[in-house]
Amino acid sequence: MMCLAAVSATAQTVAPAQASASSSCVDVSVNNRPALSYACLNQRLASSTHPASQPQVQLDAVAQMPGNQQVGQFNYSAFSHQMGSHLGKSVTPQRPPPLAAPPILGVPIGTH
Repeated sequence: MMCLAAVSATAQTVAPAQASASSSCVDVSVNNRPALSYACLNQRLASSTHPASQPQVQLDAVAQMPGNQQVGQFNYSAFSHQMGSHLGKSVTPQRPPPLAAPPILGVPIGTH
């Protein structure tokens, strides 16, 4: 039991924290492997963000929309425009009739 306590005590060593700006956020070493200090990492991430320079979200445009469009619900006007004259008759939207194939360019074979 004493042997295990001695091994675990030597395996975990605490390195002094470095305060320089160019130093890394590693201040703890376990089994000679660095472990991240979350306090240092959070401080670096917080100092790199500038909330005043971030663009404001355009919430006013969404707030001015009708309630059903805000959450993506059914809109009868848009649906009837999409379906055209097929509304209530078919499940496929109205589309213009397909164009006829253009004639083959050149002289037909055998007319020379």
